Amino acid sequence: MTDVPKPGRRLTVSVLLLAAMTIMANATIAPSLPGLKAHFADVAGIDTLTGLILTLPSLAIMLSAGLVGWMADRFSRQTMLAASALAYAIGGTTGLWAETLPQLLAGRLLLGFGVAGTMTLSMAWAADLWQGAARERYLGWQGAAMSGGGIVVMLLGGALATLHWRGAFAVYALVLPIAAFALVMLAPHARRLRAERGLRVATPSRVEGAFPWRAYAVVGPLAFLFMAAFYVMPTRLPFLLGEIGISNTLAVGALMASMTVAQMPGALLYGRIRRFLSPMAIFAMSYVLMGLGVLIIAQAQGPGLVVAGALVAGIGMGPSLPNYTAYFMGFVPAAQRGRASGLLTTAFFAGQFASPLISAPLVLAYGLRGAFDVMALGLMALGLMLGLVMLAQRGTPVAEPR
Repeated sequence: MTDVPKPGRRLTVSVLLLAAMTIMANATIAPSLPGLKAHFADVAGIDTLTGLILTLPSLAIMLSAGLVGWMADRFSRQTMLAASALAYAIGGTTGLWAETLPQLLAGRLLLGFGVAGTMTLSMAWAADLWQGAARERYLGWQGAAMSGGGIVVMLLGGALATLHWRGAFAVYALVLPIAAFALVMLAPHARRLRAERGLRVATPSRVEGAFPWRAYAVVGPLAFLFMAAFYVMPTRLPFLLGEIGISNTLAVGALMASMTVAQMPGALLYGRIRRFLSPMAIFAMSYVLMGLGVLIIAQAQGPGLVVAGALVAGIGMGPSLPNYTAYFMGFVPAAQRGRASGLLTTAFFAGQFASPLISAPLVLAYGLRGAFDVMALGLMALGLMLGLVMLAQRGTPVAEPR
């Protein structure tokens, strides 16, 4: 976009809050999983379904994020945000009253459509409003906001789950005031975007750049694997904690929140980290540290090592999350940022959805601790491989952002 005014503080906060309600949306109910499993104990296959209930919204996101991104480049983002927030709130709070598993599953799918909208739009707005080094700095703040949002929803969900397993579902209603605030703050930008779209239609000779599929072929699979590994924590860690005698839902929520606490410094410092490390170096470091953290958790016999492992993994994740968006958006033409945001959202949430499907056969074959060991070794091997590829291609990178 041309001549974009520097975003003010309230506008920045509104987009940050919107982003904070996205990545951890599925995990909000993680502390409720044992109680939910007990409530539906008579349902066949509930062990697998418990994990899928957590990540089912990701299926809806996978199916809709690409379309949402395409629409974000062509239609009113304000209308799309309002509809997305309603779907988010209604679908998310379904667990407060759903009496049957099909009702709960339908609500989780509706939640997914809402998250697809809020996350894709928040990413597209971030790419529009901030450029260059300012974008990297903002995306670091956004990564910290996502981590902070994760802390809030995990602790709040854990606290409400101590009252009843349904309690954690009430957290999803927070999206309504946040979306209302964002709609007001983004209104001037939305008007400017409509004017620029009108200009493009009036001057059809203007040539837009091709979509950067080559860059997406790099960042898409990495985003998928990152989120598949990340979501092993909310889907499997509560049960590992149960094996070592930690069953209090608030304690479970606090232990899982410790990982998001560790992410915040690295995310906040992302802009500075990029001065010294390339995007691929950040990816490599992230996977090695994530694997090491998971390996430490696999050896835990008490809460101490669980916290230590979560902190190590979180340190690796901190600068990695904003790195995906910053790296990819550097290749994307302005008129295709919505589409790019949708495709990146698809990759992230495909990883979330696949996470329990990937970990389930590992748990069956090696047990819960053994599955954590296998995943840890796989993550560290991937990180080392990325590091070797980076060294081999030094001076001739796969792709460089504009």
